[in-house]
Amino acid sequence: MQPYQREQLWFPCSLDILAWDDSFHALMLGDQMRMKAYEAAIKTAVKPGDIVVDLGTGTGILARWACEAGARRVYGIECNAKILDRAGIELARFGYGERFIGINALSYAVALPERADMIISEIIGNLGDNEDCARILGDARRRMLAPGGRMLPQQLATYLVPVSSMRLHRQVTDGVCHSVSRAQNISTLLGALGLNSPFDIYYDAILPRSTYLSPPQPARRFDFDQDSHATDYTLSLRFTASAAGTLTGFKGYFVAELCDGIVLDIEGSDHGDGRYSDSWKHAYLPLRQPLAVNKGDVIEVTLSRRAQNDTDSPFSCRYHWQATVRSTQSVERVPA
Repeated sequence: MQPYQREQLWFPCSLDILAWDDSFHALMLGDQMRMKAYEAAIKTAVKPGDIVVDLGTGTGILARWACEAGARRVYGIECNAKILDRAGIELARFGYGERFIGINALSYAVALPERADMIISEIIGNLGDNEDCARILGDARRRMLAPGGRMLPQQLATYLVPVSSMRLHRQVTDGVCHSVSRAQNISTLLGALGLNSPFDIYYDAILPRSTYLSPPQPARRFDFDQDSHATDYTLSLRFTASAAGTLTGFKGYFVAELCDGIVLDIEGSDHGDGRYSDSWKHAYLPLRQPLAVNKGDVIEVTLSRRAQNDTDSPFSCRYHWQATVRSTQSVERVPA
């Protein structure tokens, strides 16, 4: 049973990675979209005898699938010692204890005794790079991957779409935010990030296509087999409204090519067929002041990302966004 409803505000788990506990790992393990896609991809891409690195191994499920595919050795890198212990127990229980080498560290600090044939990871946030996948995977590819080695996922595209959801906007205003864990609190998170307004962060939420004010557009693309990507950037997008409504923010989501022929797309549909992801949901980027939109209006958004290297979390970053609406009557509307 899905633990959420559509247009329901949830704690942004990717902003508090180091606090992930058993509750969130259970949610990920129960996410059928995630589990089916990754199992199929790993068992397609990993070849018998491969040396594999599992970045952010967590409970070890990806490492287990790599072993089942015939990996000779899997290095599971995980910064949470408690979760890594659990992974070791699970791999031993399935008979792969001698082939799994757990390493409790940040990947930047790890020097492996051998190069890997494949690096696998599931460090994608619902906004694509909000768990710092570009920097982490770029570093790992340079230092850990053998010539001719493969990356899984191979590619990632982040999409944005303007949405109309007064229901979500009211929840942000009223401070109503659901959490997977009792330890997650939105007010505490805002304080830790040094932010005063609940509109200065994104949230997890399911935003169905019925909330769209225009078709989605690709915002950022990553090819993990190629050179590193800039982690700080600013981008601008223009949307033409296909329907009238009230712009309350933007939906962010990703489409990832895990390996040749296997794509993980978390956009979802409106048909109640279970195609939404339980663990990722979508990223909801709210506007402080909703804006009226007429069909044919041009919606412009600027999105910037900045790494926060001076914080306690090595994965920390901040996104900032601003929107304007250019009316067909040539009247520009901007949030107050």
